Amino acid sequence: MKDIIKKLFGVNNDIESKLEISPEVISFRKEFFEEALEYRDGYSVKLTDIPKYKELKKMPSSFRKEFIFDLIYLKNGQTKTDWGDDGYFLKDTAKNVLSLLIRASDLHFNDEDILEIINGFMHGSEGHLYSFNWPIVPLLGKIEKEVQKTGVSPELKSTLNKVEKAITKGNYLSADDIRLGTRVSNIGKNSSEFEVDRNDPLGNSIYETITSLKESDQEVFKELLEHFSKGGGKSMPANSWLKTSGELIAKIGVDKIKPSFIKWIEDTLDLFRQIHKNQEYEFDFIADKNIQILRSAVWSSAVINEDELNQIIEVLGLLSYKKLRNVGALSAKLGNGCIYSFSKLPYQDGISRLTKFRMKIKYPSVQSIITKAIERVAKAEGKTMYEIEELAVQDFGLNADFQLIQKFGEYTAIGTIENSSSFSLLWENESGKKIKSIPKFVKDNFSEELKRYKKKVKDIQSNLTAQKSRIEKIFLAKREWDFEQWKKLYLDNNLLRFFGTKLIWNFKIDDKTTSVIYENNEFIDVDEVILKNYKNAKITLWHPVNSSVNEVQSWRRWLEKNEIKQPFKQAHRELYIVTDAEKNTNTYSNRFAAHVLRQHIFIALCRERGWAYTLQGQWDSHNTPVLKIAAWKYRVEFWVEGIQDSANDSGIFNYLQTDQVRFYDEESQVEMDKVPAIVFSEAMRDIDLFVGVTSIGADPNWRDGGEERYHGYWSDFSFGNLAVSGQERKELLENIIPKLKIADQCSFEGNFLVVKGTIRIYKIHLGSGNILMKPNDQYLCIVADRSKRTNEVFLPFEGDSTLSVILSKALMLADDTKIKDKTIISQIKS
Repeated sequence: MKDIIKKLFGVNNDIESKLEISPEVISFRKEFFEEALEYRDGYSVKLTDIPKYKELKKMPSSFRKEFIFDLIYLKNGQTKTDWGDDGYFLKDTAKNVLSLLIRASDLHFNDEDILEIINGFMHGSEGHLYSFNWPIVPLLGKIEKEVQKTGVSPELKSTLNKVEKAITKGNYLSADDIRLGTRVSNIGKNSSEFEVDRNDPLGNSIYETITSLKESDQEVFKELLEHFSKGGGKSMPANSWLKTSGELIAKIGVDKIKPSFIKWIEDTLDLFRQIHKNQEYEFDFIADKNIQILRSAVWSSAVINEDELNQIIEVLGLLSYKKLRNVGALSAKLGNGCIYSFSKLPYQDGISRLTKFRMKIKYPSVQSIITKAIERVAKAEGKTMYEIEELAVQDFGLNADFQLIQKFGEYTAIGTIENSSSFSLLWENESGKKIKSIPKFVKDNFSEELKRYKKKVKDIQSNLTAQKSRIEKIFLAKREWDFEQWKKLYLDNNLLRFFGTKLIWNFKIDDKTTSVIYENNEFIDVDEVILKNYKNAKITLWHPVNSSVNEVQSWRRWLEKNEIKQPFKQAHRELYIVTDAEKNTNTYSNRFAAHVLRQHIFIALCRERGWAYTLQGQWDSHNTPVLKIAAWKYRVEFWVEGIQDSANDSGIFNYLQTDQVRFYDEESQVEMDKVPAIVFSEAMRDIDLFVGVTSIGADPNWRDGGEERYHGYWSDFSFGNLAVSGQERKELLENIIPKLKIADQCSFEGNFLVVKGTIRIYKIHLGSGNILMKPNDQYLCIVADRSKRTNEVFLPFEGDSTLSVILSKALMLADDTKIKDKTIISQIKS
């Protein structure tokens, strides 16, 4: 043991010192560490258990101060030999003793003492100063107290500058590093001394703001910036910090603060756009000090709550999270700051912006941050997350015909909701003549009003998509309303009314439940019987899994007859029932096993549907896609495995092999036939979607350009048995095709829609949409333009792109003599 002590702390001449250490201190130190080893417990020791430490605490301040310097010199003078576990333990103990001694309230350090300690910490650091090696935080606390009394000498200021650089040196800094660096730079400063880093556009923008003010305003503004710079490395500010922000903003005046904040953000956005455009990135493109100021400004903008400022913060957040190649989000710190700012706005405005973020930003970590922000708002308002999201939906001034109408002099803008993803815009002059483009008169004379109108149109479009996604999730949310709640949300709000009047709802009155739809200002059931006395009803969103086959078919026929297009599949929703094979395997399903999926498309779809999954590659990256269904306290796993030899140049697997699907409740894995029917059906529907969209079999180009080893699988998928989605598609097409002008040219053969053209006969697979040509089943490759709409065909729901592709191909091939695409013609005639 004494040999270890000698090895570890026996060298005392590796650093030059202005101080001499007394023999008494050296002797005491050796005895102290011998005792520390005796009292160690694993890798640590409780200092208060060591008799020598208790004795040390009672020593005079001069002795303890000398002991501090002795430990610093020893830690710097230690040999480079590997001392094993005891050596690391002793070094860590030395750091802990240093920390406690420096904190002692009766120990005071003059400039010479502080410089000696700092130089000791810096010795041999090779330009880096790490808090895990030295008790930097306690020392900073001591320096701050001493500086308040005596000020900062030029020599100490110079040394502190070196310390800041040593702490913040390097590209990959932790929040602690950043916070410590900021703290060091602020020691001894007052507001008049505050400076920004002018080495980037944001720093220059902040500097120009300060210097453009008159001198009396500059002092107050610098006080605010000093406060902003102390926002720290935390993910959100303390309430006390935010309160101080509000007081300082009020002191300066919102009329001066708001344009400054907007200017800083605009200059930052210009830089971000340039980075995204050129895909050129440097780690320190904006100094952290300046990022901290801007994030603090964003945090504090909630206090101002002004629409123009909130709008530009929304743009900043989306662009901060926008993915940069090989980097990821450009500035998660700023993006997170925007989320926090929205969570502090009045919920009617803040929640709608958070919902938009959740729809557009698919990083799982950001999704979690957004969800927590919404939950905080809901808790503050005394409501559930589902309630607060519904209540926050704005109607944007839409009328009962789902139109946004505004006059601009002699012209009128008429915006109309066409479907859940389309909002059309037409113009009329005084005589009622329709004009497609914006009149020049309006552009010249109503530029600001036009700008606000276009912004509202854009908000309506994004909210339509967000609300469609939110409402579809209600299937698994166990959501229930009383009638007045439901009416306020889905009839009185004209944006949500668009959805509410196209969906089927369950009205439970006493013990009887009736499925109804709102038509001609009445609630009618599937037999068009008007529902009476519904004011005390409990209302839920209807799902076909809980209804008879006859009721489901009747609703489908009613929607088709009345040409009601639902925003998503409800009456025509695919249902997945536990099969005998799944009952036999008992705890898992192999229904979707042995498929080959394109991983990059798969992960995008996972995020869209709320499944947690991260990319797999040639590193320790294996993970399982998981869907958590909070209301049911269930989770679903879809097992996938990266195909090892399919990695791209970045080591990411291009393809995945699918395996089992498993269900779990809070306690354990659940047997297939014990899973709630709606949970099973909705989860399996998602997985069917994953396979149908991301399988290599869904790629019409694969046969000619894909890897040969998967040609067998591709053919089986492209032209094999139909999944549930394909079976539902066939049933619907059997009702639609007879109503089309090409009906006489069409028939159904097994899994195919057969179309008789003039040149050839074509077989369109009802699962994949891929095509074979008679008589020799020659493959016809047509890559569909999914942006084109099948306008002449009414579909009773939105969202089945494969169905639209099949119909568009059928219409084109039925008139194959008019096809102009040379690639298609050459295949048909070959």
